[in-house]
Amino acid sequence: MKKVVVTGGAGFIGSHIVENLLKKGDQVCVVDLWESPELKEFKKKYTNLHFKKLSFLKFDELKEIMQEHQYLIHMAAILGTSETITTYDVEDVVETNVLGTVKILKLAKELNYKKVLIPTTPDVTWLNPYKITKAAIEKLGQLFNKEYNLNVTCLKLGNIYGPRERWLDAKLSAPFNYQKVIPSFIMDTLKKNEIIIYGDGKQKSEYIFVDDVSESFMRALYKEENIGNEIIHIGSGQNHSVLEIVEALEKTWNKKLNKKFVDMRPGE
Repeated sequence: MKKVVVTGGAGFIGSHIVENLLKKGDQVCVVDLWESPELKEFKKKYTNLHFKKLSFLKFDELKEIMQEHQYLIHMAAILGTSETITTYDVEDVVETNVLGTVKILKLAKELNYKKVLIPTTPDVTWLNPYKITKAAIEKLGQLFNKEYNLNVTCLKLGNIYGPRERWLDAKLSAPFNYQKVIPSFIMDTLKKNEIIIYGDGKQKSEYIFVDDVSESFMRALYKEENIGNEIIHIGSGQNHSVLEIVEALEKTWNKKLNKKFVDMRPGE
């Protein structure tokens, strides 16, 4: 049994990781700004889950929680390719994603944590605060492993899809929603709206089902030895364009969809 703190555990990927940990019988403490419907259901089913409504930037309170645990999966961050330009202040993004992560790594080192896992993103040329801060986090994780002897591993994730993924105008109590291509297309289709395609739709990404990502985190967590500065790439080995996703939807729904092409968003 492992005692694990999961920041951002109410989020899309985080909730799947938490569910897997609970099934294995690990003691899990989720630190997040909101208690999602999934977490509420987990609490009814599992006695090994504790939820703390807290920003991970409250480091004095976070330290009290981390003192009772040995492992950290740090999912919390300000997300969004375009949103980190159009919605959030760049200084807040840097303070949360970079400085916040450095402070939580220092806490993990101080408390002699056995392992820390952090997600990062593929290397792309897009200039936006989210991609820039994630690239910095990846290097800082390697630094803490090499120079501060903290067993921290970064998992580089592609475009994740699956159950519980939110879309921009989702009517939920979540503090943040984001424009994600697959749920946005599906919801637009269900509402019989036109599908908005940014750019020419030929841009490609590596799409990965969320269960595979969660399993990757579990394997990394249970691999006790320190793998050093190695970055774990989590992917399917296949790239698909936005237009290919639309074609798949059209095949599934057996109808042509109304497509509207617009300019790429800021940061893309």
